[in-house]
Amino acid sequence: MQSLDPRQTSCFLTAVQCGTLRAAAEQLALEPSTVSRNISTLEKVLATTLVERGRLGVRATEAGELLISFLSQQEGALDLLQSEFDAIAGMKRGNVSIAVGEGFVGDLFDNALAAFSLAFPDITFSLSVGSTEDVVHQVTSEQAHLGLAYNVPKTPLVRVQTSCAQPLVGLVKSGGSYDNEQPFSLDDLAEMPCAVPPKSFGIGAMITAVEAKQGVRLRAVVETGSIAALKAFVRNDMGCTILPRFVVESELSAGLMVARSIPRAVFQDGKSSLIRKEGRKLPQAAQLLLKHLKSMSAFT
Repeated sequence: MQSLDPRQTSCFLTAVQCGTLRAAAEQLALEPSTVSRNISTLEKVLATTLVERGRLGVRATEAGELLISFLSQQEGALDLLQSEFDAIAGMKRGNVSIAVGEGFVGDLFDNALAAFSLAFPDITFSLSVGSTEDVVHQVTSEQAHLGLAYNVPKTPLVRVQTSCAQPLVGLVKSGGSYDNEQPFSLDDLAEMPCAVPPKSFGIGAMITAVEAKQGVRLRAVVETGSIAALKAFVRNDMGCTILPRFVVESELSAGLMVARSIPRAVFQDGKSSLIRKEGRKLPQAAQLLLKHLKSMSAFT
């Protein structure tokens, strides 16, 4: 196989990421016909169809997904090579890509990245925020070096570097309508208006599992993947949300919210996890960051 033209692979990747040739062309500052021609040429070189073109845009075929995986691994290998060159030269620089659940963001900056950046000012970061499913996908597809997520499912593709028990608690506004200073039973939660994450999130998956096992439905009046929205729901005394304590550490310290235990085993089983892809060799910058991430509140 001949070497791949980076202009052609760039057009292919951008078209798949953007979903349409026109959007890809705008991002690349090219004509749509040029993007299409580069993809067609790449398909001829590889003797396979890489994208399906339809009324709603383009998407990768099975062969296209294989090429995306290959290009991702190739980029990771180049990053690792540069990292090893830097290590030989005694340099501590590079870029670390981190996929995180939104609930980890404040903790990440307050208790890890701020101090790390002072120690290693030449190391930069790429941060993507999403659900537990998103974080696991980013890590296993090598789009992210490291991942921070809650209630990570077991899979042979993922290595858990460290984890810590972080039970789920019910959170209400301090002194508000729902602050009765008692633990929450499932019956309480079934009657109280709640804001909850969807089941693609680790927290949402645990709530769904409890509902199915106990035959109880929480009164979820808001479902959202936004931690900021869950907090706002509680701050405005609209009801209760369910999160680990570390996610609302500042609100609890400031007396804006109170946490109530939920005496159910499944809610006590929640864990925060720092993950990487099993078998992937991390660049020097990511290895250095690993140690600092373990000092986060999520892992203490």
